[in-house]
Amino acid sequence: MPTYDYRCEKCGQTFEESLKVVDRGMPTESPCESQIHRASSICGGKVKQIIVKASGFAYDNIRTRHSKKEPSWFKDRMKDIKKNHPGNTL
Repeated sequence: MPTYDYRCEKCGQTFEESLKVVDRGMPTESPCESQIHRASSICGGKVKQIIVKASGFAYDNIRTRHSKKEPSWFKDRMKDIKKNHPGNTL
């Protein structure tokens, strides 16, 4: 299950929840339940989901449609493999 981040607009308390995609809005439907300054009262502020940018990452050796074309020998080899192995999913 994906993890979602939330923050209270009133007290600034942040927390994360592991929820199903369809349930990601549930924490925003109820008020903040954090205690203010360790007092017995509950904050009650509005909770909003924080959209967190994914950190940068990269894959090596992955070609896209916009990258350089494969050499002709590679295409010929792939055709040969497909022809000699019927039913493959290459």
